Amino acid sequence: MTSAVCLGAVVLVTCVVAASSAAAGTQAPAKAPARKGAAATAAEPAGAIVAATNALAAGDLDRAATLADSHLRTYPRSAAARVVVARVHLARGELDAAWRELNRAAAEHPRDVDVLYYLGQVSGQLAAEQFERLVQQSPVSARGHQLLAESFEAQERRSDAEREYQAALAIKPDLLEALLGLARLQRIRLDCDGAKALYARAEAVRPTFDAAYGIGACLLREQEHDAARAQLERAVARDPRSAVALVGLGSALLGLNRAAEAITPLERAVAIEPAMDDGWYVLGRAYQAAGRTGEAQQAFATVERLRTERPR
Repeated sequence: MTSAVCLGAVVLVTCVVAASSAAAGTQAPAKAPARKGAAATAAEPAGAIVAATNALAAGDLDRAATLADSHLRTYPRSAAARVVVARVHLARGELDAAWRELNRAAAEHPRDVDVLYYLGQVSGQLAAEQFERLVQQSPVSARGHQLLAESFEAQERRSDAEREYQAALAIKPDLLEALLGLARLQRIRLDCDGAKALYARAEAVRPTFDAAYGIGACLLREQEHDAARAQLERAVARDPRSAVALVGLGSALLGLNRAAEAITPLERAVAIEPAMDDGWYVLGRAYQAAGRTGEAQQAFATVERLRTERPR
């Protein structure tokens, strides 16, 4: 696996994990995804796949590989069999071989959920290995620590990501991407004081949407509605099509009892992202507070429909 491929893997892992999560929710890496995915097709008997999968679950890697390889000789486009082969390689720590199998399966079956899931796992591990190697070769590289942090973040290893962002900032305190990345992780774990301090440092380097939105989101959580409004207006000015910032701005205005004003950014948010149930919910509250009862009911009905239709 070349450096270029591995460096590309961190971008790929974000995409494929997002795709598999959207289809089936976040899964624990050590477990097989509990959902329909790389199943045998109607013309492809499932017995061999079931036997191979059972052997894999029992820890009999050789038998699982033999059964899957035999199945592939008859059905060379079998996504299910190729996933079993890739999982055998993954269990043996043969990441390059697992990558090759899954990459071929993805080319033939680009929407298969199990293929995407395991491709995300393998690409994440490959990226992490490459970045760890980079840091070992250049231990004083702030960019190396930043890239490793991004790799960990893509794998949802947030404490490891925080550690690497901190290491990057210890070397280069004004590294914008590390400041924003660490601030985002601290905001996610509700350390708003720490996050706001980091966002302020980032703003001193260069004003960004991420910092303005991050500070505004923290202030909104702390119910500092007027200060939040000001920050979220900055965020919207920097990215007028950010639905999440528009919803935040509407929430801040609603918290200031300015429901009529809140409706405008909230309507813009759901026009940009019609499937955003949180946006419809806040818009329903704003309609309700403004006395627009019929529109509030329609907004809440949309929330229920969207949540009912959401894949589980």
